[in-house]
Amino acid sequence: MCKTSTFKTAGIAALALLMAATAFVSSPADAKRQRYIDAYVARDIAFDTGIVEIKEMELDDGVWEIEGWDERHREIELELAPAPAQL
Repeated sequence: MCKTSTFKTAGIAALALLMAATAFVSSPADAKRQRYIDAYVARDIAFDTGIVEIKEMELDDGVWEIEGWDERHREIELELAPAPAQL
């Protein structure tokens, strides 16, 4: 698998996880809480998308930028932003 397809796969998986997380919003108060991803959730999403070792994690304007390696030691860059909640 080439590096570009690895990034696409990781991005699609991350988007699916974020969409699933926002699907459980039941009230406006819950929606406000769901618009932020904490470091622990961002780390778990990174691991779920194939990153096995995190090199760097940075929160920039509400978007997590995560760099790391997969099990074959290929570099992966992942950006995680909360999906807008549907009220």
